Amino acid sequence: MKRILSIVTLSLLSVATWAQQTSPRNNDVFASPFDRYVSFNISARYGVAMPLGGQKTYIDQVSPANLAIDGEWLFPQRFAIGLKTGYQYSQLRRPRELVSFTDGNSVQDVSAVQTRTLTVIPAMASLSYYFAENSTALRPYVQVAGGGAYVDYVNFFGSLSDQKTGFRTAFAPAVGVKYYGQREQGFGAELQAQYQRINFNYDRLPGNASSVMLSAGIVYRFY
Repeated sequence: MKRILSIVTLSLLSVATWAQQTSPRNNDVFASPFDRYVSFNISARYGVAMPLGGQKTYIDQVSPANLAIDGEWLFPQRFAIGLKTGYQYSQLRRPRELVSFTDGNSVQDVSAVQTRTLTVIPAMASLSYYFAENSTALRPYVQVAGGGAYVDYVNFFGSLSDQKTGFRTAFAPAVGVKYYGQREQGFGAELQAQYQRINFNYDRLPGNASSVMLSAGIVYRFY
């Protein structure tokens, strides 16, 4: 009797092992649709940004006016490709001071209050890798994004202004986490830390416009 039980037990263990090895999760009819098919998520976040590089030379204050909007196609292999945009605005008002302007061979000094502004509207493609399945409640990730950004530089000297606009190349790696509360839930929350570098070099903003942005908001996934 013991011998028969041993044979049955070994047989059951063998069948279970074989089933696990020959049934990939993505082909499991009991797996979540999020893990079997391509799904999607969209997110909107509010953020604060700390200037770096040339941007810190131009405006050395934290910007509280930043909006980020992302959309992604999520693949069962935990990779995602997406598009991202948003609106970023920085401003600094300096006390009245004497400012020198060069016009050809002549130099003119003007006493004025400077109001420095910088507006950025990014347009980038992103590639992300998630450390958990698409259906899970907690999904940390790393991301790299690249493309361009529309930049509007305006420095006001009283009623006068110096403006430079244009579309420049941009690069933005990031790390973050999405939390949905429970498995397969649609709505959730997202936190992200992003470094952004824009190849913009003009007058009082030398080199590049760089920043680190911390943002938080809502995310929705669906299939």
